[in-house]
Amino acid sequence: MKINKKDAYFIIKASLLYCIISLGFSFSGVLLPDKVLLINPLINGLNVQEIAGHILWGLVAASVTLRLKYVILGGALAILIDSDHIINTLQIEGISRMSHSIAFACISLIVMMLVFGKRDYILGAVSAASVLSHMSYDLFASEESAFPLFTPIYDMPIHFRSINWIFFEIAAIAIIGVVALLVRKNALKARQTSC
Repeated sequence: MKINKKDAYFIIKASLLYCIISLGFSFSGVLLPDKVLLINPLINGLNVQEIAGHILWGLVAASVTLRLKYVILGGALAILIDSDHIINTLQIEGISRMSHSIAFACISLIVMMLVFGKRDYILGAVSAASVLSHMSYDLFASEESAFPLFTPIYDMPIHFRSINWIFFEIAAIAIIGVVALLVRKNALKARQTSC
């Protein structure tokens, strides 16, 4: 498999936009009532294992597309959700990990598809499912983790045990897989109709 120049630009542009969406969505947490003082993530330093883990989990989930540009994008988006940590470095009050939520998954899906093409359903699925892949690795790497799944409606974090990582990753794979299968099926049907 080889990535062409057009796909490389697509991956870079989509990754940058996703990063901006995550940052913007997380910054809105400073306006919510249940905000707390955010802790600077740089105090403990960057963890190469965590970065690699998030990327790997995203690559695995997006591999069901069988298209290299989406596989690479799945890995990139799964780590770029953590761009919300940039807000934490300001050490202001806000909602921690806001991009680890259903609302962010929906917003990223909509924005990515509006910007890059309303018919790129696989991009939408990868954008939304990257949130699940990211949370899956967070759970895998710790005893317990908490995410504000329902922010901004309910800002309190919901706790999950480490064993739940598998359910999050299976859900990410299923979302991307079903969408990729439907896209392939529709493309095949359109080709048969045009013949």
